[in-house]
Amino acid sequence: MRTRIFVAGTIGLIAVLALLGGAWYFVSHRSVKICPFSGRDIHPQTRAVVTIGGKNYETCCVRCAIIEARQTGKPLKILEVADFETSRPMDPNNAWFVEASAVNMCMRMSPVAESQGRESVYLRGFDRCSPSVMAFSNEQRARDFIVQHGGVLKRLNDLESEETSTTGKVQKP
Repeated sequence: MRTRIFVAGTIGLIAVLALLGGAWYFVSHRSVKICPFSGRDIHPQTRAVVTIGGKNYETCCVRCAIIEARQTGKPLKILEVADFETSRPMDPNNAWFVEASAVNMCMRMSPVAESQGRESVYLRGFDRCSPSVMAFSNEQRARDFIVQHGGVLKRLNDLESEETSTTGKVQKP
């Protein structure tokens, strides 16, 4: 009888340890990265690697990096962007950007939000990830995206000049 209890207890202990180990692995190996500026998930399709003020960051989107550089007055260098269709990293100098389309991977909330416990509603007037910016490795693919979702076709120089007009501190990669 004692042998059965010992075996059952041992099996139970092993099961509990396996569950705890699985839970630890799941929590510690979380695959979702968080943008240091917006606090939003970094989506593989819109991620960017930038330098702001000499420090490297992985951000949720190019727009978020532009806004951060603008708000801090620090120089921005866009080092790498993800192709929206394949999520593959690419040189921003070779990218075709679609700005201000109806697609924004970063937006979680509606522009209209209610305050809990109050009867008031406010309109969101600013979102650091808006207007959206998506990168494409192929000009025709970018133009096809614009036909479906709207937006304006731009190159890296266009985005840099937009930033330069505000801070004057964009650096070429």
